[in-house]
Amino acid sequence: MLCAGEFQAVSSRLEFTSPGLGLECLGLPLKFSADHGSRKAPVDISLDSLAIFVAAATEKSFSATARRLGKAQSAVSTAIADLEILLGVTLFDRSGYYPVLSEAGAALLAEAESILSHCESLKERANSLIEKSEPRIVLGLEDAFPYGKLAPALDQLKQKFPEVRIDALQPSGVDLLEMVTKGKVLFGLGCARENYASGIGFCRVGRVTMVVAARHDHALAQMSSVRFATLADHLQLVLSSQTRHLFTSGYLKSVQRWQVQSQAGLLGMLRAGLGWAIVPKWLVEAELASGELVDISLQAYPFTPWLIGLDLIWNVETKPGIVAAWLKSELMKSAVIV
Repeated sequence: MLCAGEFQAVSSRLEFTSPGLGLECLGLPLKFSADHGSRKAPVDISLDSLAIFVAAATEKSFSATARRLGKAQSAVSTAIADLEILLGVTLFDRSGYYPVLSEAGAALLAEAESILSHCESLKERANSLIEKSEPRIVLGLEDAFPYGKLAPALDQLKQKFPEVRIDALQPSGVDLLEMVTKGKVLFGLGCARENYASGIGFCRVGRVTMVVAARHDHALAQMSSVRFATLADHLQLVLSSQTRHLFTSGYLKSVQRWQVQSQAGLLGMLRAGLGWAIVPKWLVEAELASGELVDISLQAYPFTPWLIGLDLIWNVETKPGIVAAWLKSELMKSAVIV
């Protein structure tokens, strides 16, 4: 199961015995005296510099990395240059318009991500040893995530921590990532994003099949194969809090769009034949089976099901208590396939 989390710790320091990598280097002294021009390089490697390296590897430029991390561009450039000196390799090829990961940078990226992830796990484990059981856990769930698949983990939680209250919130006019970032929910469960901002940890816990659907008597439902341009001629029903970040959904849009805040409202309009919509297949399985709704066949994807990853996300700066740490561990073991 793919898991990742980015951990930022400006004041924390990480030292190595050599430019080699591995978790065995934690806490051991590193003594380099390399100079970068007239500026002397630092003598140890910080977790912050590793976080900057990881973030820069996913962005087009150092300026984009700086905006993402809320830092000055000069701070990002300096951190990466210092890290290159300490590791003794060039992490980015700067010969083009944008910096690109070098062969060495690509080889070391996974190691840096692993160190940050282990540091996050270390903090979580330490925190769980000293924290008391929290009275309430708030989850954020997008409509595409099948609630029933959470039942096994939540049932165990109910038995293990009967005093803990669980609140499940749905994004309505606000993005799930924003709910997690601002602390409105502890964990978010929903459709995978192409990129996550620094400070957001994630774990892929499954996938969901999406369909483009319309009522059986809709004009689109009468066609054996539909082009993107044809979709654009008909009213689209859009779940505002979800559809905008679905991969490839940019191709599937119409000039005529109605924004709907709830999945229930969207499904009601879809069943009424008002337009077409992108919906999780599991939500309309019965209607598709009965023929009330039709799965529209797209000319560009005649044989390919539209699969979207389902992710568990969290704010890496939030310290989970005993219950949250246990629930996170259980959810990360999930295999939600719908």
